[in-house]
Amino acid sequence: MSVKREIKCLHCKEWTLWRGEIYDRCLYCGEFLQNEDFIKKVETDIRTQVKEENDLFHIKPTDKEFTKKSKKFLRRFRKVFVVAQAALIAFMSLLLWLIGLMST
Repeated sequence: MSVKREIKCLHCKEWTLWRGEIYDRCLYCGEFLQNEDFIKKVETDIRTQVKEENDLFHIKPTDKEFTKKSKKFLRRFRKVFVVAQAALIAFMSLLLWLIGLMST
């Protein structure tokens, strides 16, 4: 449950109700009360959407069922591969560190 407060609109300088949400608008002029936060949220959403669409394994609505399943599998495989690579690097680093300790 959100708490309602009154704040002064930055655009029309009138006091208006504010629930603390990004999408709240002034009752008098209709402008966003938290303009900077709203712009940041929209830009972040657009960036993540563009990043997903530029992905090699992005599932498009026009893809056939076999293509969708293949892309889902390859996404999972990529995640597992990256984790395995990180684990291998950590293991090799630990091994080299232990060899370095034994040699001194």
